[in-house]
Amino acid sequence: MKIHAISAALILAYAFGAYAADDDTYKIHVYGWSYGRERKTVTSSNRVTANFMIKNVSTENLNDVTITLTYNAGIGDKIDKQPPQKKVGPLKAGEAQKVQIVGDFIPVFGGYDIVVEYNGTKKEEWNSTQDIGQPNPKNGEPLHGVANVVVVGKELVPDRAAFRGTVRVRNDGTVEAHNLKFVITWFDAKKQKIGDFSGKLGTGSLAGGTEDTIPFTCAKFPRNYAGYEINALCDDTSAEAALSGGDFTTAEEVEFAKIAFKRPDPKSTELKVNGQVRNGFKIPVDQVKLTVIFMNAKKKEIKRYTHEVKGQLKAGEIQPVEFTVKDLPNYDAFEQAVNYNKVTGEPGANKPASTKITAGAFQNTKDVEVIFTASDTNDDKSVSLAGAMRNGKSAPVKDVAIQVTFTKADGSTLITAEKTLTDVSKPGEERNFVMKAPNAAGFASYTYKFKFTELKDGASATAAKVDEVESTTK
Repeated sequence: MKIHAISAALILAYAFGAYAADDDTYKIHVYGWSYGRERKTVTSSNRVTANFMIKNVSTENLNDVTITLTYNAGIGDKIDKQPPQKKVGPLKAGEAQKVQIVGDFIPVFGGYDIVVEYNGTKKEEWNSTQDIGQPNPKNGEPLHGVANVVVVGKELVPDRAAFRGTVRVRNDGTVEAHNLKFVITWFDAKKQKIGDFSGKLGTGSLAGGTEDTIPFTCAKFPRNYAGYEINALCDDTSAEAALSGGDFTTAEEVEFAKIAFKRPDPKSTELKVNGQVRNGFKIPVDQVKLTVIFMNAKKKEIKRYTHEVKGQLKAGEIQPVEFTVKDLPNYDAFEQAVNYNKVTGEPGANKPASTKITAGAFQNTKDVEVIFTASDTNDDKSVSLAGAMRNGKSAPVKDVAIQVTFTKADGSTLITAEKTLTDVSKPGEERNFVMKAPNAAGFASYTYKFKFTELKDGASATAAKVDEVESTTK
């Protein structure tokens, strides 16, 4: 069994997904986007072949299904004047089909729009602001009484001295957006965040139902970034909208992305979750489970919910996911843990030895505390430890560096693993984390120590915490 954890903060969520938060009435879901390009063919050049899946998620049969695909330049301008179409025909309730659309003379594009039409008059729109991004359902009607700002295009300007360009934003609400901000997140080649920046966008406001193309500049940015994402926020941005989104990586992993959260109304304690799951391995997987841990502003867990994907996921397969979380109060952030089983045809073969730990508990001292609450042994013989950190001091702390030593039954060292929590933790704040230790399967016990940086009156003072904590295993 494999476990993988991802954390997301309110302002630093991967991608703004307000489109996906409003697809209740969509009867056809579009997912699994990919494309290939042929620079020259016998009869054409710059031929782009797009591949994606459609699924009728309604309970009724749909007729005359037609797909129109339009490619966009960086800031959202249409590239092709006569976009290619695909006539699918009838689509039964629950039926899924693979769609392939070929377009010629398509230059480099920064995003795309997909229009799905059926039953003669019905139309559903999907789009992405990235050429490799997965499609998001697009709002059909304005959101009355609120501001809802979305990014519809972006374009960088080559400049070694600064990270700058233009972003095209649209207010899908009916009222003016105030305190308009842009948030840029930079990633390395493995889609790990290496930096972020937020600042005022334009004049800080955008009238309801309007679009604007606005320049932005960041003087400081990581020079070694491999990718980036730009999101837009305003005063009306809800936790559900800000935390929605996220694109798939190309890693050999099981991952959930395009996650969208929506409540039936702002006062409801019921949360509807939509998203997609991808099997990035070259073999099938089953027993795929997504555990979503909702937290408050102090990173303290307030609810945990687990959803299991039925059946197997074939190699490379992407499927839509939908479930509802009940009795959920307001939250500010979430973490997700993904569990799965690789289907090798030999159940139980070469299963690594598993060790379970006894969950620790905070002592509520006036100091920084670190505990571990659960362990999971993975198929690759690594061990994932679920832990938590609490700042009991009267001053903020950051860079909590944790070192765990796993030992064998004879007391000798098996492996040592390290993890650093770089975020600033305010006094009284708690946060969860997961540490992965390679080749730690079969450990008999473990000890750990940690150190941190205490922030006093704007200055930093490093404090070493050498508490060697002997674990209890069972």
